[in-house]
Amino acid sequence: MNENNERIRVLAEEPVFTAILKMALPVMLGMIIQVFYNMVDTFFIGRMNDANQLAAASLGFPLFMILMSVGGVIGMGSSSLISRFLGAKRFHEAGEVIALAMALNLVFAAAVTFLGLLFLDPLVTVLGARDAVAGPTRDYLFPLIAGSAVILGNFSFGIILRAEGAAMRAMYGMIIGTVVNIILDPIMIFTLGMGIQGAAAATVLGNLAGLIWYLSSYLGKSILKPVFDRGIFRPELLGQTLAIGIPSGLNQALMAVAGIVTNNLAAAYGANALGGMGVAQRVYTLAILLLIGLAAGTQPLVGFNYGAGNRERVRAILKTGMSMAVVIGIALLILFTAIGRPFIGVFSDLPELVNRGAWVLQASTLSAPIVGIVMISMNSLQALGKARPSLLLSVGRQGLFYVPIVFLLNRMFGFDGLVFTQPVVDLFMAFLSLAMLRSVFRRDPVLAKPERE
Repeated sequence: MNENNERIRVLAEEPVFTAILKMALPVMLGMIIQVFYNMVDTFFIGRMNDANQLAAASLGFPLFMILMSVGGVIGMGSSSLISRFLGAKRFHEAGEVIALAMALNLVFAAAVTFLGLLFLDPLVTVLGARDAVAGPTRDYLFPLIAGSAVILGNFSFGIILRAEGAAMRAMYGMIIGTVVNIILDPIMIFTLGMGIQGAAAATVLGNLAGLIWYLSSYLGKSILKPVFDRGIFRPELLGQTLAIGIPSGLNQALMAVAGIVTNNLAAAYGANALGGMGVAQRVYTLAILLLIGLAAGTQPLVGFNYGAGNRERVRAILKTGMSMAVVIGIALLILFTAIGRPFIGVFSDLPELVNRGAWVLQASTLSAPIVGIVMISMNSLQALGKARPSLLLSVGRQGLFYVPIVFLLNRMFGFDGLVFTQPVVDLFMAFLSLAMLRSVFRRDPVLAKPERE
């Protein structure tokens, strides 16, 4: 059996638990490595022993999330279509989606770069940078905006490759990018004397290495090849890509918006509070990205089997994936509760910053056992082509519910209210996402009836 046939067999026939492991484990391992290089960035910036530099990195991180969100619009929208086309054995249309994704990356990147550089100084202010933090924040943002085409492309094509079952190859791209970033960080920050701007430049170059790897896949390893013809811009193809991609991208964008709002509120408690929160959020990103990786691994399985009309396999994938997410979340809660303070202390020697960061990490991790349910529900709705419910979940977690609640709890309980907002919102979202999936299964013509003979 050749590699391409093996990928199809995993999507269609492999026992569910094993299939999820094969699809999700490479993504999760890649996510761990990605978190590691984010932590390395934070570590080297922390070695400068300047709370303002750590605060600037915290303030600039939402911009990186926004760039990922734009890439997510393309990647998740394309991935959903590709999975369903593969399940229905429509290979030509799947190749057209890949070509469309390449074109959209160029268009979106040009817009982001132009607008980001044009409004760089107002952006620094909007992100919450004040006084001595403003200069380092600007230094950090400039390379990220200038290299936005690379970041968008790297993120979107890592997702797109997984749609055809190439989870290991997608993981290798993440590893390559991460290793390049880790090697370049100390060289550019200290040896070349670029400071925090060097950390951002190393991030861009790491993303470039990953993107080159992903695009090289289409020279021989991929099941599919890009199909460039006039049909790639037909309204139904473009419309379906954006209809599914926008909810996913919006989720990432709203995470960035939530981060900006939270950082602006945290700035009132001083640079140590802001820096501590930033370090804690980077560490907690490990939990979130692991669960996002698990959800990303289940998505092509759900999309392929939905396209093939295999109702029972779709249900089994969701149940097994959510059970795995709860177990992983509980393990992360225990881990971060046990070693949270010494973990934060690795990144800074400032006692007040460490105390603030440890408290934020403990509070944030309370939602780890349930947030995976939300992630899998969101990705599965995208895989099923259910744009509206997916959009509601995306808007709800970091926008519709989070923003008003964080203002309310911050006013009522101060810094404690600020850091406990996300666990409160995630608990509500877990119940909402399960209710929405239940509704979809009752109403969808494929999912509501027994599996076809």
